[in-house]
Amino acid sequence: MNTIAQDEGRFDVSLLNRIYDFPNSVDTTVFHGLDIYTYRKLKINVVRRNLILFPIPTMYRIAHSKARDYIEENFSVCHLYNTKDYTIERLAHTSTIPQQKETMTRLQKFLTPKFYEETIFGNSMLSPFHRNNRAYYRFQFKILHDNQVEITFYPKVKNTQLVTGGVIVESKTGRIRWGKIAGEFDMINFTLKFVMSDDKLSPVIPQRCELNAKFKFMGNIVKAQNTAIYGMPALNTDSVGSLTMRQLMDSIRHDTLTTEENAIYTNYYAALAQDSTEAKNVKRSWAKRFFWDVLGDNLLNKISSNYGNGNQGQVNINPLFNPLYMGYSGRKGYYYKFDVRNLYNFSTNHYLYTRLKAGYSFKQRQLYFTLPIEYHFDKRHNGYVKLQLGNGNWISNGMLKDEMLASLPSNTPYNGERIDYFRDFHLTLESSYDWSRHITLQVGMVGHKRTAVERHTYQQAHVPTSYTSVAPKVEIIWRPTGWRGPAVNVAYERSIRGFMDADLAYERVEFDIQQIVAFNRLKFLSFRAGCGFYTLIDGTRNFLDYSNFRDNNIPDGWYDEWTGEFTLLPSHWYNLSRYYVRTNATYETPLLALSHIPLIGRYIEKERIYTNMLFVTHLHPYTEVGYGFTTRWVSTGVFMAHRNGRFDGVGIKIGLELFRQW
Repeated sequence: MNTIAQDEGRFDVSLLNRIYDFPNSVDTTVFHGLDIYTYRKLKINVVRRNLILFPIPTMYRIAHSKARDYIEENFSVCHLYNTKDYTIERLAHTSTIPQQKETMTRLQKFLTPKFYEETIFGNSMLSPFHRNNRAYYRFQFKILHDNQVEITFYPKVKNTQLVTGGVIVESKTGRIRWGKIAGEFDMINFTLKFVMSDDKLSPVIPQRCELNAKFKFMGNIVKAQNTAIYGMPALNTDSVGSLTMRQLMDSIRHDTLTTEENAIYTNYYAALAQDSTEAKNVKRSWAKRFFWDVLGDNLLNKISSNYGNGNQGQVNINPLFNPLYMGYSGRKGYYYKFDVRNLYNFSTNHYLYTRLKAGYSFKQRQLYFTLPIEYHFDKRHNGYVKLQLGNGNWISNGMLKDEMLASLPSNTPYNGERIDYFRDFHLTLESSYDWSRHITLQVGMVGHKRTAVERHTYQQAHVPTSYTSVAPKVEIIWRPTGWRGPAVNVAYERSIRGFMDADLAYERVEFDIQQIVAFNRLKFLSFRAGCGFYTLIDGTRNFLDYSNFRDNNIPDGWYDEWTGEFTLLPSHWYNLSRYYVRTNATYETPLLALSHIPLIGRYIEKERIYTNMLFVTHLHPYTEVGYGFTTRWVSTGVFMAHRNGRFDGVGIKIGLELFRQW
């Protein structure tokens, strides 16, 4: 045997190139219409737990259960349509977790590694066997018998997006045969042993994976052993009806259970029998069921459920009471958010989609929400009709405030911080249709009812407290290079006084261009530029309110919530100018600056650089530059602003990331 150090001669370089190019030699048509049957076994051992374990997603059941050891098995089929389009159907499932629930579902992504792609697990963990990641790893090579080579690899810097390990490779083809990787991501330390598939399946798919993982958080320690076997024989449906779920799993299981695993099942069924006997105490059983199973589960756990005769409906609710979903900004104070999504399929081409996104600002004492209700009638052309309700953002009107103060009796007390703000309830009805991959047309109407935050003060001045506008609108979205290129949006709105009881009139035009450039799976440049202006303003009581330039309390559409936003800009600047010109750009990468610092860098998942520029009345220009990073715990951003060439302050923004992906 011979050991070859990194980059000595041509052997290592040529072998790595063969590994990089190996997927190109694989016939991926084998995926089309292929069904892959999979067996998965999960064994959980709760080493240590405390109250902090309760609100962690999927952990609620094992947090309050008396047992320390659990086992879960399932048998499923993956229907492959191509290399990236597939559906998974679960055929059999057994579990000793209370109420047959699943736990630590985050581990499932570690059982489908893709070593030949840029990222191994979904959108995380840079693969050492993709050409774009060559600069992040060091390699050592050892020549073995039978034209095989052992490759040991380790990252040049310690980072949560990089792995260590070793593989056995066919030297002539670059095909990975088996190996082991280890790393740490999202508070999970893991070691994954794998064997790639034989000729029965494509050689880029694993045939067997064995995962050992440890989760540690604030005194809680949970260990997990997970086994997944792909390419199992199809399920014999003729005998399914006569078997219990446990018997069915015994008949299809690839390996026999260990003595310890059999003991977990034995203890579980014994405990069920004992609980059934003790259920005679109705009062105690009802209280336990309500507080632990109903109230606790719904408040602290993510809820996902299907409904309908054919399970054509699906509802997903984030935990309703979970401190891990809070954030903070200096201007808005602490805020809390939650999200509810519902999808109902009438057919393959028709479905109804609703989503309630809401948040509460403790500083503003305001609940924000948006509720879109979309009926999609043409899936191919993304044709839909949408009704959206929301209370949007607070909007200021300095001229209306001055008019009110001029009529306010002298010595009348009022809240100077809130006096010029109005709550904005809006309703939008629109229809959208993609005429081609280049053109989308949207038409509809948008209505606003704006009500003074300090209504009592306006009433004392005998000034109206609410104002209504109703505007037909039309938008055209142009994609010059198709779906993956930039999108140019042109929008026109015209509100007419008296139309549908509107008491305000305006005319507004906006232009906007957006693009996300993906350099690779974990490096992105997000860019946005636009302008808008009012061609008609009817009187002093109008509100200068733009669609693409606003103080957004419920952002959406970018890789992080701060991209495309002005973080330090005071909210009243959004509603003072008859025009605006803005640009925003964000560069995101997993390894930039802090990632290279010892001890600190290993925890950095993403880093970002923000640049924002704005031109409005009295701001020529307003600029913001910022730096942000994401760890397993929080996202932190530091921003510095300049107004008209002069320093305008520094601010910090923090958002909790704990278990966001769980």
